[in-house]
Amino acid sequence: MGLQPDIIVAYTHNISDGGIRVHKLPRAGETVRALEGGLGIDGAKGTNVAVAASRAGAKVALVAHVQGGAWFDRAEKLLREEEIDDRFVFCHPGTRQVPGCIIIDDEGNNMIILGSGTQQALLHVDLALESMQSARYCVTGYELDVKSVEYLVRKARMLGIQTILNPSPVPNQKPGFWDCVDILVLNEVEAAHMLRLADGQPTEQWEETARKLRAAYGCRQVVVTLGPNGFCCLDGNNKITFGKGAKVDSIDATGAGDGFLGAMTARLAAGASLGEACRWANQYAAYTVQKSGTISSYPRLSELKLQR
Repeated sequence: MGLQPDIIVAYTHNISDGGIRVHKLPRAGETVRALEGGLGIDGAKGTNVAVAASRAGAKVALVAHVQGGAWFDRAEKLLREEEIDDRFVFCHPGTRQVPGCIIIDDEGNNMIILGSGTQQALLHVDLALESMQSARYCVTGYELDVKSVEYLVRKARMLGIQTILNPSPVPNQKPGFWDCVDILVLNEVEAAHMLRLADGQPTEQWEETARKLRAAYGCRQVVVTLGPNGFCCLDGNNKITFGKGAKVDSIDATGAGDGFLGAMTARLAAGASLGEACRWANQYAAYTVQKSGTISSYPRLSELKLQR
């Protein structure tokens, strides 16, 4: 593709049919009956974020290095249809050994088990970032191999590209490179875990949580997503913005956080402040939970009636 991207999503890549529906999520030792499966289209976090950002109006490139399989051709077609730059999506021989699984209950709550091939490492990071260093933002997260994440964040910072990090699944040790992160985006459960790793005390006072996370890890800005309760963000000017959740009938909350992340980054790339971008992304995410799947739930701008 000829146009340089606004956003580089250097992350995991995958595509599959939607999850399994149940009336309620199982507790430990409980057996529940599946109602139906395969509703909608799901992706890995990188695929989800890239598609959401593109549909929210940004020029996006995906950087990924994946194992092959029948899914890859389908995913390649999707990226082309979404006008996502895929020149740095590389595929090597081999297939995933253990598939992942998503379970969704009647309220749209979900449980996610990652497949064995989803902890991908990134190759050709230097070439990818240097070829696209006019991009404003680089998004990544902990579905990737942690060493790849650290190298990527440091390289992007060196090139002057702002970094956005989603630590999901959360690490078991306190990271030592988050001072290179411009915007840390995590949900309330992840926020509590990261505070504990830093010997902090979790709290539901979200402004205090955001400030504690910034002090503990050195990242410039912090966004805590709160599911149906909205979000809290702390920007580089020390301004706190709260957003309330929208009241909608949730069918499937899978990928709502990825949708928020992609939409937020797209609005930032368009010149919005962090608070403005989060407010818009909060509305965007509310649309996604009303449809099945992740990618299949992300609306295009033409479908939305959101204030831009």
